[in-house]
Amino acid sequence: MYIKTQCPVCGDSNYHNIRLRVVEEIKKQRSTFTVTDAEITDTVSEEELAHEVMMVLSDHLYNGISTNELCKILKDKFGILARYCCDIIQQLKIEMDMYCPDRQHLYFV
Repeated sequence: MYIKTQCPVCGDSNYHNIRLRVVEEIKKQRSTFTVTDAEITDTVSEEELAHEVMMVLSDHLYNGISTNELCKILKDKFGILARYCCDIIQQLKIEMDMYCPDRQHLYFV
């Protein structure tokens, strides 16, 4: 899963791919989760992440794709949290020369 942080020095956004190890305990039909380990596997800038997404999804993006559908793809395929999807979609719009006149569908220029 990718999480977003701000660099304290320059203020740029960075995305960290975090792998969590969780233990689930079930007692009397109630479950509790305990994080046992967290590991950062990768760190990229917002532009780099958008470029990686663009390279992988270039064949799957089409004229008129909905932002909801694209957000689902980002969550499922890349592990990007829903609250960061809009930031990545904004960056994708810039990288791929797209616009969103109705704020729901993306079109190529």
